[in-house]
Amino acid sequence: MGKAQPFVHLRPANLVLRASEKANNLNPGSFIHAKSHPSIAPASRSPMLRVNLNKFPGFIGHCSSRINRPTNEDFYSINMLKLPASGPEMNCIRQKHLPNKRDFWSTQLPLKRSILNLSVFDGHGSDRVAKLLAQELHNEIVGTLPSRDAFFDLLKDYKNRIGGKYWSNIYKKREEYFHRFIANCNTKQEQILFKEGKSGSRMIFDSWGNIIDKTSLLTENERLRLFTSFLNFDLKYCCDPKIAQGLGNEQQKPIGGSTASSVFITSYDEEDSFDESFFVTPKGLLKLVVTQVGDTKIVLCDKNGIAHSLTRIHHPSSSQESKRLQTSFQTDSFGNTRFLDNFANTRSFGDSIGKQDGLSCEPDIYSYLIGSTRSLQHSEISKLQFGGDECFVCLITDGVSDLISDQELVDLITSTVNLRGLKTASPQFVSEEVVRFIAAIGGRHADNATCLVLRLPNWGNWPSIDRTGAIREEKLMTGSSGSGRSNV
Repeated sequence: MGKAQPFVHLRPANLVLRASEKANNLNPGSFIHAKSHPSIAPASRSPMLRVNLNKFPGFIGHCSSRINRPTNEDFYSINMLKLPASGPEMNCIRQKHLPNKRDFWSTQLPLKRSILNLSVFDGHGSDRVAKLLAQELHNEIVGTLPSRDAFFDLLKDYKNRIGGKYWSNIYKKREEYFHRFIANCNTKQEQILFKEGKSGSRMIFDSWGNIIDKTSLLTENERLRLFTSFLNFDLKYCCDPKIAQGLGNEQQKPIGGSTASSVFITSYDEEDSFDESFFVTPKGLLKLVVTQVGDTKIVLCDKNGIAHSLTRIHHPSSSQESKRLQTSFQTDSFGNTRFLDNFANTRSFGDSIGKQDGLSCEPDIYSYLIGSTRSLQHSEISKLQFGGDECFVCLITDGVSDLISDQELVDLITSTVNLRGLKTASPQFVSEEVVRFIAAIGGRHADNATCLVLRLPNWGNWPSIDRTGAIREEKLMTGSSGSGRSNV
């Protein structure tokens, strides 16, 4: 069983340098092993620093404010996920005659692989579901053993306990569902830059001739783990009728719901992820996996300062969602499209009233190859989705995305760093600056605003161009008086 921890262990740089200096001062003509020389401590013996990820302002920034709402229903979580290495875990899953397979997986496999997880949750109706997700969803993910049979049993539970035509159809076509979304899930439309028929577009060759397949970043078991953990968490903790006892609502159903957008970052070379500090000084390419439920957004800034949306929001206006739900949507008096005359999103955790009609938490999963291009030949760099050497990733709620565009968000961050300097304008500083800007331009009914910023290896190396400065200035000048709050 994996574990999630809100901290990482880092090796102090001064100890590494000191050991290196002592090694260099030895006689170069004689080979002396570090273990045999008492003055040279092996790197593995060096004392490690325990750093809380919420207090790592140079690499991870986070800020949330209620703005003008009575309460703040936005929540977020930042954790390092620890899982067994892929090979031993795969062998464990494939062993059909292994007794107590889950116990063996939970207790016998060492937790070597590290995955950095950032998630943002936008609650509605109440803060119950969003708060619960921030506290426990990461634990559900690392505690889930991927199993095809267990997933089918979970779909059966949805059919029996939630009911409705939507879940009956999914369970009836469960084999087709599994084949389409898990076994052969195709998120390649976000990754392949060239048209079909041109061979080689999916393959990248590094400097040593090794092949990197950018369309196979996730295995079947990894997708199955995400689907199972999301659906199981929603059924057990967000929609169980037993939870409604004592809540005092008339329909005796759990109240409230929440969106969820998450990023999972790890090294492309799995051995590099055995070190928890892989994201601080990455040696090569990184795998970026994104899960999306609802309308919170994830935005990436490339090396040219251009914004890229990594997700598609789940709104009733989406043709994809209209096809999935096989229904039409209504428009309210304000011109907004609603699902079941009430919901602004077509996917969410909680919202048990609409669950049987398809208001599910089935995640859209996207996978990208990003990071340092030092190990790639120049001719291969253009095959990367965003050109490599990306600068940062932002996670924002709709309180931010409804007021500024993706490019305005990126330009606000890059211009702040250019103006204040790298020493002052850390990811923590710019995340607070984004929320302050939203508070300044938001009206009396402005929604909660949350912004998370994850620094990538090319932080600060974007062009000194502010493409949307005039637009942001106009919003400040012509907008309302804002929230009137300085302590956001």
